Amino acid sequence: MPIKTSTLLQIAGWGGVIVSSTGFYLQNRLIDTVRNYDYYKDALKKLRTHHGAVQHLGEPIKDKRFKMTDTENNYSDREKARFRIPVSGPKDRGAYFIWVDSYYYNLYRNMSDAALFIGTPQEKFFYHNTLLCVVNSLQGKNVTVDLRNDTYVCGLIELVDGFMNISFKNAIYCDPQGNEFAFDNLFIHGRNIRYVHIPENMSLLSTIRHEVSKKFYKPHMKQLTEKTRKTKKAVMQHMKVVASLNT
Repeated sequence: MPIKTSTLLQIAGWGGVIVSSTGFYLQNRLIDTVRNYDYYKDALKKLRTHHGAVQHLGEPIKDKRFKMTDTENNYSDREKARFRIPVSGPKDRGAYFIWVDSYYYNLYRNMSDAALFIGTPQEKFFYHNTLLCVVNSLQGKNVTVDLRNDTYVCGLIELVDGFMNISFKNAIYCDPQGNEFAFDNLFIHGRNIRYVHIPENMSLLSTIRHEVSKKFYKPHMKQLTEKTRKTKKAVMQHMKVVASLNT
């Protein structure tokens, strides 16, 4: 018995609805899985506590669903991931880009500041041959730093890199005339630093020993895998061909 064309169209229509609904459901499940990853949560936490982002977008900052079909910006595998996340606040909206390398992410999450120093070979040289290690140990402490232009900065040292560039948090900048200016975040180039005031209760010798004893990060190298039987056979065949050409 022949089936009517209208019936076939209805079947095709319902089939399309089922397929599209299934695809939409699977895509949402995949997005929810990504949003539950630690690196995704950590990235959003940093955004929501970033002073500039809060000032521009307002609070609360909300993330919206990204499109997995946008493979140029949204991609993930076992080693690397990148996402373009739509974000919005009461004041404005925008896009938040995340790039993640699983190896380095796990390294930074699991490392202990007392046991690891990460830097380029040049930074490592400065670390071992200057008093940079002492300044590095001041992270998390309120310190006064004199600058070359007869000004000084007081604040909480948040980060010190291998070139002694210092990032301050909740800093007070004082100019030569004695005027004070408050900054939530302040970055000072190492070349502009004249003097760093070391807290009186800090033992320099023990601090230097402790800092210099830190291990340095070395990139992991892929282990050479043993040649397979097929590879060995191909190499032997190649050697035979070369030997026959020489005779």
